[in-house]
Amino acid sequence: MTEINIRIQLKKDDLIIPFSSQDLIPFIDKHQQEINDYVIEQLEDKDGAPHLSDFSVSGLTFYTNITEGSFRLHFKIDRQFCCSDLSSCQMDYIDFKFNKSNDSITLTGSYTVWIIQ
Repeated sequence: MTEINIRIQLKKDDLIIPFSSQDLIPFIDKHQQEINDYVIEQLEDKDGAPHLSDFSVSGLTFYTNITEGSFRLHFKIDRQFCCSDLSSCQMDYIDFKFNKSNDSITLTGSYTVWIIQ
């Protein structure tokens, strides 16, 4: 299983600790395509041209040193099947750990494909 590592450059006073889930979303939105490409690459079934939408964050936790923590990034995997005019949507997530320094925050996570057989 491969990991995704995202480094977000910060300007002075961006994401002051403790930040909220809502504070984090605009920074994640800037890396939406990178996250989309990473998740789609992990999928075995690429029928319906899957793409991600509706990002949200939950479970934001700061560890005792408060510059590190974790959160869960939720998203939908949307598919549009052109030959049959059908569409589908599946909710999924990536658990990220983060480490904040003065000028950046590094997000590290891995996506697990859940297939029931």
